[in-house]
Amino acid sequence: MSSNQLDIRRQIILDHYENPIAKIDKHTKINKTYRQAHRDSPSCIDDLTAYVLVNNHKIKDVKFSGIACAIATSSTDIMANLIKHKTITTANQLIDNYLAMIDGKKYNRKLLGELYVFESLNKQLNRINCGKVGIQAIQTALNQKS
Repeated sequence: MSSNQLDIRRQIILDHYENPIAKIDKHTKINKTYRQAHRDSPSCIDDLTAYVLVNNHKIKDVKFSGIACAIATSSTDIMANLIKHKTITTANQLIDNYLAMIDGKKYNRKLLGELYVFESLNKQLNRINCGKVGIQAIQTALNQKS
């Protein structure tokens, strides 16, 4: 991989870490109609809660809150934006595809959008949980029964 490709990947991660689109701020209103799930990492500071608003099997909104490293924050933010306005089925397929990539299994890169920046994460064993924690919170919230 060229240094330019690495720079682009780093910039995508930093952009979503420093300015996450889906992260809750003091102006965000989350009510009890949002499904929610919490996940944390046993090995680091990652501690995230995902909020998913579903209406007629379609995702209307995805938000998250908490403290996490650049990998956890940026992967959660990118996934939240990727699955917004998708059906639950499609969102689960996208999440499963991403988790397969993180686990070093067969996956479809074309479905990942900006999440491709985490392709080599499975080679960094100490960072795998970082790439999963927020995504698993989103998936758990998504699949809760209303």
